[in-house]
Parts: sequence; C-alpha cells; structure tokens
Amino acid sequence: MAKIKHTSTYDVIDHVATTAKKNNVMHLSSQEEAFNGEFLKINDKDLINFGTCGYLGLEKHPHILAKSHDLLDRYGSHFSISRTYVKASYQDELENLISKIFDNHPVITFTSTSVAHQSVIGTIIQPSDLIILDQQVHYSVQYPCQFAKLQGTMVKMIRHNSMEMLEEFIKRGYNQYEKIWYMADGVYSMYGDLPNKKELLYLLEKYPKLHLYFDDAHGVGWTGINGSGSVFEHFKQSERVILMSTLAKGFGCIGGIAVFNDSEMHRKVNIYGGILAYTHPLSPANVGAAIGSAELMLSDQIHTYQKELKDSMEYLNIKLEELNLTNTSSNETPIYFIGTGSVKVAQNLVQRVLSDGLYVNTATFPVVPNDKTGLRFTLTRHNTKEHIDTLVDSIGRNFYIAVDEEKEDLEKIYKTFNVPFKGKNVEKLIEKGNIFVETYNHIDEIDIHLWDYLFKDNGSYSHNGLRCLEEIFSNNEKLEENWGFHYVIIKDKNNEVLLATFFTSGLYKDDMLSLENISMQIEKQREQDPYYLCSKTLAMGSLFTEGNHLFVNEKHASINEVFSAFFKEVEKLKKVTDATVVFLRDFQSDFKYIEYFEKEGFVKINMPNVNIIPIQSWQTNEDFLKQIPSKNNKRNIERYVLKYEDQFDITFKETISSKEAEHYYNLFQNVKKDNYAVNYFKYPPKITQILSTYEEWEFMDIKLKGGDETICCVWSYKGDTHYSPLIMGLNYEYVESMNLYKQAIFQLVKRANSLKKEKVFLGYSADYEKQKYGANTIPLYAFVKLDDTFNMEVIESFSNMKSNTK
Repeated sequence: MAKIKHTSTYDVIDHVATTAKKNNVMHLSSQEEAFNGEFLKINDKDLINFGTCGYLGLEKHPHILAKSHDLLDRYGSHFSISRTYVKASYQDELENLISKIFDNHPVITFTSTSVAHQSVIGTIIQPSDLIILDQQVHYSVQYPCQFAKLQGTMVKMIRHNSMEMLEEFIKRGYNQYEKIWYMADGVYSMYGDLPNKKELLYLLEKYPKLHLYFDDAHGVGWTGINGSGSVFEHFKQSERVILMSTLAKGFGCIGGIAVFNDSEMHRKVNIYGGILAYTHPLSPANVGAAIGSAELMLSDQIHTYQKELKDSMEYLNIKLEELNLTNTSSNETPIYFIGTGSVKVAQNLVQRVLSDGLYVNTATFPVVPNDKTGLRFTLTRHNTKEHIDTLVDSIGRNFYIAVDEEKEDLEKIYKTFNVPFKGKNVEKLIEKGNIFVETYNHIDEIDIHLWDYLFKDNGSYSHNGLRCLEEIFSNNEKLEENWGFHYVIIKDKNNEVLLATFFTSGLYKDDMLSLENISMQIEKQREQDPYYLCSKTLAMGSLFTEGNHLFVNEKHASINEVFSAFFKEVEKLKKVTDATVVFLRDFQSDFKYIEYFEKEGFVKINMPNVNIIPIQSWQTNEDFLKQIPSKNNKRNIERYVLKYEDQFDITFKETISSKEAEHYYNLFQNVKKDNYAVNYFKYPPKITQILSTYEEWEFMDIKLKGGDETICCVWSYKGDTHYSPLIMGLNYEYVESMNLYKQAIFQLVKRANSLKKEKVFLGYSADYEKQKYGANTIPLYAFVKLDDTFNMEVIESFSNMKSNTK
C-alpha cells in the first residue's frame, strides 16, 4: 500500500492556536503580582476578569487560606508516597467532608480531574462494555476512552444532546454489550448548556444496561444542595451513575473527585485505580484549602454565595436579552457564548473588548465548527453589576462594529446560531465598478484561449480537459459519480483577470485524508451504510485533478477586494450546492495569502506531498542514469528496472477498444480497492472509454513480452509542456516478481522525455520511490471549513481502535 503524509489533529490545533496567539487573543500572560479575582493584568493593563472559572470567587477566602496554611505548617509541602501504601489522615478528612456534600456517597480525591477520569475509566470500563460519548463531552473524558479502545472497548459518539441518537445506539448494542455507558458533561464548558436530565432519567429506567458517567466540573460548587452541582440530585438514587468533578472552579481549590453511587465501583477504584496508584496525592496545602472549601459548602454561607452569583446571572441575562445578541447559552449557567460566525469577526470583537478593559475568551475550531466561532466569557462572584454593565455595553457596541468592519452579513450570523434577527443588516458589499465576478457552470461558457492561458500548463484541467471531466462526471446512476462544476473568474474594469479557479461539488468521504487504518474501519461500516461519514463538499479543483487550481494576479492593487469577493462567491456556491464542507486545496508553502483564508475561518491542514520530475533531455538509458546523483538510486534502477525492461511489451495508445477500456478500469480497481491512503469513491466505469475520445489523453499499456494480457496501465494527460500520469492500474501478481510498479514509473519518465515535455507530474504517494528517478517532493496543504465537526470527531474516535472489535 502506497504511503502518504497524513494531517494530524495535533498539527491542526497547533496551527489554530499559533494563529490565535499571533493575533493576541490566546496564550496571553498575566502580570499581576497578587490575584484578587476581579482583575487580570495583561500587557500592562488591568482587565476586568470575565474569563476564569472560580464561579464562587473563593480563591482568597480567609477560611480556605487559613486551612491551607495550617496543613502546610503541620505537614510540610508534600507527602511523597502512593496512597496504595499509606494514605494521610488529612486525605481521609477531606474525602469524608466531600462525601457529606454528596449525601454520604463514597468519594475518591485525585490530583486533577484529568487523572480522575483516567483512573476511573481505566478501572471500571471493560472490553465487553460500550462507551457512547456526547459530541461536546470534555476532552479529559474523551482522552482516556482512547486507551479503553486498546483493550477492545467499542467507543461511539452521538451528536450533542441527541437523545434519539443515543437511544438508537443503545438499542443496537443492547444484546452485544454487558454495560452501555453514556458519557456527558453536567454543564458543557463551551456553550454553557445542559444535558437533557429528564430524558436521561427515562432512558436509565427503560434500559437496565445503561450507565451514566457525568463530568460536572463546571457545575459543582455554584449550584446544587451543598454545592453538589447540576446533576447529582437528579441521579443520586441510581447505582448506575458515576459523577466526576473538580476541586477547582466552583470549589476554589485544585484536584479532582469521583462520587460513586455503587460501593463496589468505589472499592475497585480505591483499591488500585490504575494511574491513581502511581500518582502522588494532593499536597497538604491543597488538601487544607479543599477542606476549608468543603466546610464552607456544608455551612449556611454557601446559600449566600450561590444566591449572589445567581442574582448576577439573572441581571446579566436580562441585559443580554435587551441587546438581542447571538447568545446561545443556557440562562441557568454562568458560562456565556456570543456567536460571531467567522473567526475574523470573533477576533476583531475580542480584541475590541480587551481594549475596553475586559478579559474574555475566544471559542474557535476545533472546539466549535469554523463558522460557529464566538466570544466566550464566564461570570463569577467577583463581578459587580457595574462590571456587567461595562461588559454588556462593550460587547453590544463592538459586535456590530466588528461585523461591519469585517464586511460580514449580520443576518447570516443570526441564522447560523438560530437566533431571530430583528435589526438592520449592516453587510458591506464590494464597491461596484472596481471588480466584477463572473460565474459559469460549464467550461464551454468560457473563452478557451483565456482559460488555457491561465491553466493549461498546470495539470489536466485545460479547457478541453475540463470538457472531458464534465462528460465523465454527469448523467451517472450513482449519486457520488455526479459532480457539479462551478467556474469563478474575477476581473477589473479593464477586463484584466485578477483571480480564477474552478470548483466541483459532490459527495466526499470525510475520511479522505485520514490514516489508512481508520478508513479501513469506516469502510467496514459502509458495507451496510454506503454513505456513512460522507458530506456534500464544495472543493476547489476535483478528485481527478492535481496542481495549482487558483490563479491570482499578485501584482494588482485590488487584491484585498478580490479576496473579499472570492470568499463571498465561495459562500454563495456553498449555499447553492447545499455543501457542509468547503475544501480549498493544493497550496504550496510559498502561497502568500494564508492570512486571508484564516480570517475567513478556514483551517490549514496537510495534504499528501506531490512529486514533480524536471525533464533533462537524454537519448539512452545510460544518459538517464548519469543524471541520477545517488549511486544507490542508480544501482536500484539498474537492478530492479533496466534489468527487466526487455521482458515487457510497452505501448502507448490514444484510443482503446471497449474491451480494453473495461480491462484498464478493472486494473485500476485492483489498486483502488486496497489503497486507503486517499479514500474517495470509485470513478464511473465509463471513464476510460470517454478519456480515449480526447486527444490529450493516452494510455500506457504494459504486457509481458509476447503476452496478450495487459498487466499494467497508466492513464496520462499530455499538456503542452508537461506530462501528467493520473491513474495507474496493476496486476499485483507481477508487482513484486517483476518490479512492475518501478518499471511503470521509469517508463512514464521515459515517455515524457520522448514527447519533449519539460516536467512530469507524478502525483501523490510513494515519495521515496519517485525520488529515485529525480522527483522533487513538494509539500502541499489545503484549507477546510466545516459546518459541523461531528463527523470529524467521530473519525478521530476511530483512532487506536482495534480493527477486530464488535
């Protein structure tokens, strides 16, 4: 199987976070010498703090500090021994107090909530169980589930709060698994919304195998009896529920907690707990602070603190309601999300609010979809009504300024977040008379000389090449074999072309660029559901072309207006084609306009490398070898290619019979069926026959010497200055015994030389092999925008999963 470079989730996040850091909206450093919760000092400026999660404002409560100092003085900075050997008495004191908060349910404390999840999930979950993750459940829950897969546990994901989808998964797996675990948050950390507790109670009663696992890190402390959080009182009677939370946030300290309704589950984690046994305990100072906080939770003071926060929440909710902003959060939580749509509006708005002296967060991809970026902030007891008035005034004023300045469609933003639009649209249109956007649906509507001047030397998408593709990918029986074609040309008033490209719209496999083992697992599921994890996609170029699909007139002064017009046209095409994914591809490292794409919310991802061989004319094989600088590569070509060359009959055909067309297609399927490096739908069977009717295309046919059966074919496009082999078909019986693939590569280079071409486009994959023949391997990347991250997250959940699981 040919190997390619795949994009990594961590690479994507690294790029997004690095860009946000560059724009001064993330990875900021606080400079205050003393923290009081009310302000953060950033860039030498005191900002009113609407970003931290200490909801009850207990960080410097005198009782908590006194308890922390007491244990620090009595026991020192650390008790360095695993609790499996010895557990400090103050640790028992803390767990007993927390148990009282949770109606005397057994409790275990951890150094962090992340460690708590790793310990409990690693101990409780069995290979015979099924885990169902909510799409928005915190990453600290999802991460240990990756390790559960390694032991054979099946992990699935449902759309956020979709109880219908949850019940469907329960029904499907009910007779396969011993326990079915649904993992969710008590309060979701990004949008501040809540799980459907009523429906979950119903399902818990209906399905005895169902177990619930809640992370209520953002609920404990500020709500619930004794600060027990947002879900405990609803589910405390069922032994099939585990509650996880934190001693940070509303508790005002540090550490993680697990609350058990089942004593045997508690015993198993407590006696060993996996990572718990190998993790140092909380320090005495931290335990002291937590004891102080627990004592407050169990006192009458908690009622005052909770009421003060909820009064502020009510005041803020009324203020936001008056503004009619795109607030998507629940009015029952102190987490708020103001949707801005695009990244550029979000960053503009956040920077403006920061400049007004208020600290708020940015919520961006991949935590939210590209076009559902927003401003996120939290409310704590530190915030006064005056602070709230200042915040609301700043957001209300700057929201519209940011939308206006970034030339966004205000009504579209409201529609994106399903908020009724009541105001006047402030969308700024491109000034007429400066640039003109032309769009077409057929290449024959465009002047052949103009198009070929721009693109004929780039690949197989000359004017006639696209006419060929339009014929191939239309009027087919299967949905995925029919593409829409969309051509965009932007000109100035002098008719000079400023930008040009083409798009295809169609059904794509969302795992197209995923790791091979992930695609193999997904294909198993597509045997029952052919369109599983597939999306309507608007893509620059096509799945049958490679090269630079975007022409930009870099010298023109109106480049800003050109890209604004271009992205507006992309948005229109996305809407017309009902696409949920936009995929702009084949950009090289020297592309100058990355910032334009990022501001529009596109995320940069890696694509497979492309390989291009510059042709230096030669007469004989010996001459060719002289051009290869590496002695090892020369020996490799002599040993595996030239040694066998006279054992083949090699011909090049522009026209082929229907029988040959069918055989060539079948040889291609031999390669396609076991190659998931780039996972896409099969081309329509008529493709080879149609290609043979166009003079730009030819077929390399390789047979054994004197044989009748073609064992290798390559479909190649002949440009004026380049040769572009696009598709290879192989009889795998001869790949190793006759080094057939290596022979084919050499013959393609040789053919390009005989046709006096300047270069050969050798496409993706097998970089190392192609480099032996002089290929320059060029990294490529693409820009992607998703309406919904669900499919992406499901695909990510396939990683580390055993291929032989149920």
